[in-house]
Amino acid sequence: MLIASLLPLLGGALLPVLRLKSRRSRTLWVEGVTVLTSLMVLRLILRGAADVTVIAFSREFRLRFGLDGMGRVFLGLMAFLWPLAALYASEYMQHEEREDSFFAFYTMTYGVMILYCCACNLFTLYVLFECITLITLPLVWHKKDAPSIRAARAYIRYSIGCAAFAFAAMILLSVYASGDFQLGGLDLADMPAGLMGAAFLATFFGFGVKAAVFPLSAWLPRACAAPTPVTALLHAVAVVNAGVYAVLRMVYDIFGAEALRGTWAQTVALIFSILTILFGAVMAVRERHVKRKLAYSTVSNLGYMLLGASIMTPAGQVGSLMHMVCHGLMKITLFFCIGAVMVQTGRTQTRQMQGLSRRMPLVFAAFTVAAIALMGIPPLCGFISKYYLATAALEMGNLWGILGVAALLISSVLTAIYSLSVALPAFFMPLDAAAGPEIPNRCDPGLRMLVPLGVLVCAVLLLGVYSQPLANVLRAIAGM
Repeated sequence: MLIASLLPLLGGALLPVLRLKSRRSRTLWVEGVTVLTSLMVLRLILRGAADVTVIAFSREFRLRFGLDGMGRVFLGLMAFLWPLAALYASEYMQHEEREDSFFAFYTMTYGVMILYCCACNLFTLYVLFECITLITLPLVWHKKDAPSIRAARAYIRYSIGCAAFAFAAMILLSVYASGDFQLGGLDLADMPAGLMGAAFLATFFGFGVKAAVFPLSAWLPRACAAPTPVTALLHAVAVVNAGVYAVLRMVYDIFGAEALRGTWAQTVALIFSILTILFGAVMAVRERHVKRKLAYSTVSNLGYMLLGASIMTPAGQVGSLMHMVCHGLMKITLFFCIGAVMVQTGRTQTRQMQGLSRRMPLVFAAFTVAAIALMGIPPLCGFISKYYLATAALEMGNLWGILGVAALLISSVLTAIYSLSVALPAFFMPLDAAAGPEIPNRCDPGLRMLVPLGVLVCAVLLLGVYSQPLANVLRAIAGM
């Protein structure tokens, strides 16, 4: 696993040094490193690897890496998406400056994320959590204009500032227990119940800041100032899912769902998860900038995953992980489509999408499929994950379960409103030439953008009609 992580770290770091003379050479280098890394990750997922301790600062604080079921799920999602994102970015970034710098950090982030998925304990998870912030910060400020600088400041302020709560909880937990993650949680029998609840909420909000938990979500829409490959892969899949992944670890492998279930801490987590769902959906309806609209949509869907974690049952864990996978596929498709529209036409506002399907039929066909899936319409994958979450919420058998289902239903209606506000005008309204820059008769992007879109649409369809194998794997991970 260390070799799999070192390959993209070294491959990215060497890119500025190599000074490749053409875009083609750089594309081949980045794509080659990324594909080879994903193949190594696939082998790691299938065969596993022995746990390894890199540095032991003390008995409580060790940098230790291994791979279990939950890590395999997150790692598998990234291994599938990263080569597609790198290929897409190779065409997209032709319109941007400092391409070597961009692809260097973009590739190195893959290595850091691999290590994050393989973290064996809370200390290692926390260290890599902060490393994710630092390695992705140059991607957020890549354009170096005023919006990008403001976005980077907000990103680091929220991420590192709120992670201080997680750090405090980690120090507190080390007094009562230490050791690697284990299903059911560590032995915290000597920890007072009130103190345990406070420590859990410190990790919930400290790590949950990357999952844009309400009210700590303002950084995510601002991060849309970054190039679309950044917002698509890192701020709609990898980075934000890192927050959800950490919360899942806290619930099921550190504190233990049994110890937290029915406590005031669970109630607080449920309240803020539901608020995140509704806040993100409402803001997405109100937003007129299409990329920011998708960012608020991400906030809402991250609330779905946090809701699954906050249910604190095996069924909730299955629902959360299922939505992590399904949402990753749907949302990266939507961001890729909007990125193609922005590059090819220069249009960014909802009203500017009118009639564009006639000029970009392939892009808007892909957008519509992913948008319908995001609404939760069967048999697409968005329905499957929402079904598992709703079922887990109802199994709680109390008011909070009912409120959770109500939030899912309300947000689904709002999802239909903000998704169709882009798709329907594109197909059924005439092109408004005065709404934006003049565009040619046919302006679908090149194959390096279209091929990833085609693969992703197929994945959305396939996972919707053939979700049972993944569901069985997730049930096994949750101990069902």
